[in-house]
Amino acid sequence: MAANEASGSIVDLLDDDVADYSLADWRRRNLVFYERLVDHGLFDPAIVPFESHRYLVDALIRVRVGAATDPQNAGHVRAQNENVVHYAAAAGVDRETLSISLSAGFIHDLNKALGEPLRTDEFAVRDGAGRLVTSMTTMAQIVGLNHLGERTRRAINATTRLRDGAIAPEIADRIDRCIVHHGLGSSRFIQELIDGKNEWWGDEFVDAETGKRKLVHPEQPPLTLESVIHDLADSTQQMQGGAAWLMKYPAGFWRASQRSYFDMLTDTVVPDEGGIAMSLAGQIEVETATCQEIIARAEAQGVVDAALAQRLRGAIATAIDSSQRWHDHTDLANDEGESVYHDVAAVLNITREEALERLKSATPGTPEGDAIEDVIWDSGRKLDRKRARDLAHRIEGD
Repeated sequence: MAANEASGSIVDLLDDDVADYSLADWRRRNLVFYERLVDHGLFDPAIVPFESHRYLVDALIRVRVGAATDPQNAGHVRAQNENVVHYAAAAGVDRETLSISLSAGFIHDLNKALGEPLRTDEFAVRDGAGRLVTSMTTMAQIVGLNHLGERTRRAINATTRLRDGAIAPEIADRIDRCIVHHGLGSSRFIQELIDGKNEWWGDEFVDAETGKRKLVHPEQPPLTLESVIHDLADSTQQMQGGAAWLMKYPAGFWRASQRSYFDMLTDTVVPDEGGIAMSLAGQIEVETATCQEIIARAEAQGVVDAALAQRLRGAIATAIDSSQRWHDHTDLANDEGESVYHDVAAVLNITREEALERLKSATPGTPEGDAIEDVIWDSGRKLDRKRARDLAHRIEGD
C-alpha cells in the first residue's frame, strides 16, 4: 500500500480481534497505524521514513518467521505498541522518542521461535565455557533470549541501505539498542530467569548447585528515554486483561494447573522471588512494581526529571484501571460495574453472586468450563474495545 492509502478511523483500526488475526491483518495494521500517528503529529517520518517502516513490516511479519504466525505473539506485540503510544502521549515526550520506541516495539518480539539465530556481535550470548550460543533451541531460550535475535538486527541494519527512505545509522542503532535493553532484564520475569531464580526454567540459565551461569548475557546498553517508554509498555501489556491477555495465557495454561477461572483472574496470591504470578490480579501487582522500578531507575540516572516521572507514574494507573475493574469481584452490588462477573451474569441471566460462584467452580477443559468460556472471552473483547476507544480518543485529542 502507498503511504497515503490508509483509511478508516483509529478506533476501527485498534478495535480488532486478535483471535482472528492474519499476517495480512497485522502488516496492514502496522502500516496504517504508522500513517495515523504521522497524521496526528505523534510519529516523525523524518526519523523513521515510511519506506523503512514498510521494509521492516514486510521482512519480519511473514509466514517463514515463526513468531509472526503465532497468534499469542501477535496479541502481545499489538498490546505493547498501543502502550508505547499511551505512555508517550501521557508523558508528552517528543516525536523522536516515540518514533524510536514504537519502531522497536513493532518488531521487538519477532525472533521468538525455535531455531531462530542469535546475534554474534557485542550483544552475543555465550555458554558457561565462553562459546557463542548461535540459536535458540529450548522454550527457556525462546523466552529469555529472543530480544537478542540476529533476524531483527539484520533487518534493522538493512533499512540503512535502502535507496529511498533509509534510516540513519545512528537511529537504527538506537532502535536496535532499545530492543536489546529490554531483552537484557528490564522485566522482573526476565531478570529472575537469567539469574536462575525463575521456578520454571531458571536451571537452564544457572546451575542450581554451583551457582555458575550456563548462559552468560552481554552487558545491558545504557538506559534511554525511548527504552523507558518501551519497557513500561511491555510490562504493562502483561497486566492488561482482555482477549489478547486470554490468548497469551490460553486455557491450556490454567488447565494444566487445574485452576478455576476465578483463580486465573482474581487470585491475589503474589509469588515469592522466582515465582510466577498465576492470575491477572497477581500480574497487576508484580508488573506495577516493575514499572515503578523502571521509572525510579530512570529518575535516579537523570534520564527523566521529577515532573516527567510523575506523569509516567500516572500513566501506569490509567493503563491498568479498566483491567483492575474487570477482575474486581468486590463491587458486585454496583449496577454500573464493569467486571467479568457483571458480564457473565448479564449473558447467562443469573445474579452476579451466582456468576462469581460459577467462575470459582469452573475450570478450563471441563463441561462447566466449556459452558462459560465463550462468555468470558466475549467479556474480554468488550474490555479490548474500551481500551481501543480510550487510546483513539487520546491520539485524536478528544
